[in-house]
Amino acid sequence: MSGKHRDSRGMPEAGFIIEHQNSDQKWKVLRNIYSGPFSDVYVVEDEITREKYAMKCERQEGNSRPVLKLDVMVLMATKGIEGFPRFVAAGRTDIYRYCIMQLVGPDLGRLRRTRPERRFSLPTALQIMQQTLRRLEDLHNCGWLCRDVKAPNFAIGNKDNEMTVYMLDFGFARKFVDKEGKIIPPRSAAALMGTFQYCAISAHSHKDQCARDDLESWFYMAIELLKGPLPWAHIDGHKHHKMIGEAKLAIRSGTARTEFFEGVPKQFDEILTLLDATTFFDRPNYKKLGELVDMAAKEHSVTLKEPLDWQNNSRMQEKAHFVGELGESHQASARLDAKDNPNEAMDIEFDETPSKEVDAKSKSNSPVQSPSDT
Repeated sequence: MSGKHRDSRGMPEAGFIIEHQNSDQKWKVLRNIYSGPFSDVYVVEDEITREKYAMKCERQEGNSRPVLKLDVMVLMATKGIEGFPRFVAAGRTDIYRYCIMQLVGPDLGRLRRTRPERRFSLPTALQIMQQTLRRLEDLHNCGWLCRDVKAPNFAIGNKDNEMTVYMLDFGFARKFVDKEGKIIPPRSAAALMGTFQYCAISAHSHKDQCARDDLESWFYMAIELLKGPLPWAHIDGHKHHKMIGEAKLAIRSGTARTEFFEGVPKQFDEILTLLDATTFFDRPNYKKLGELVDMAAKEHSVTLKEPLDWQNNSRMQEKAHFVGELGESHQASARLDAKDNPNEAMDIEFDETPSKEVDAKSKSNSPVQSPSDT
């Protein structure tokens, strides 16, 4: 294989072409939009249709915790469901695995931080909550937990789909039901998975997470979208994650609770009460949660049909691409005990035959206007 259009790690660079094995599909790498120690995300273009996609790549060697297979499994499980990027193909080369999927726009975390007060308008925030609640219900109905619910893991669609909020990045996902559809009992201890600012209280205590915990993270995200940065946003979770857990406990009662809910619809107080009453084996009451969001809208004369803050606002969307990364997905604990995680043993449908790769003779196309942070 030629070394042209590869970086020092052997990962593709602009101009590289991947030929998908056992098919006529070819994608040309246009640009890299994220690069980490073992994985990269690119904008690629179909050589025939010229349609643009996102491609996630993960090195086969030296990767302490491969996660691309989880992305692929969840995308395949949610195939055809609104609000999940369309899965196109997955394969492998001798150096890395790759997944081709629908290209989406900027994520909600970046979009929120373009706003003067770092929060969305009430109509937009409530519409986001309705959409993201449906995404979580659909994901849970497919038997999967996210375990990393936060604004940066939701993104808006491109062009005609900018009203749709997509859920993405399933590197911490876990199957939580068995083959019979029964909830898998919690383990005696589990790694702290997710992002410190948003993970459920149970995660801080190294307990196995459940569907309710995804919704607790969704609740913290809701408050952030409505009010701006959370009260514990200034705490360094890598050094003091227990302090963040204590701050989350504090808002359950007294003055801290009153201050936490100041300036947001009173229904979100009810949402927290409902979530705290939900147990590990309970199916969350998604319908009631949605009704509470509807009630908040009605009480504040919001129709839930108002234009979203970023609609027809190309400046806001462009600005989002220059906002610094915040709350990037990471494993909160030092390491994950792979032998204790059933997902680590799951096989993934990557093609076994290494795909052909050839160098593009022409220069790469212009950068895509709305790259994803997938």
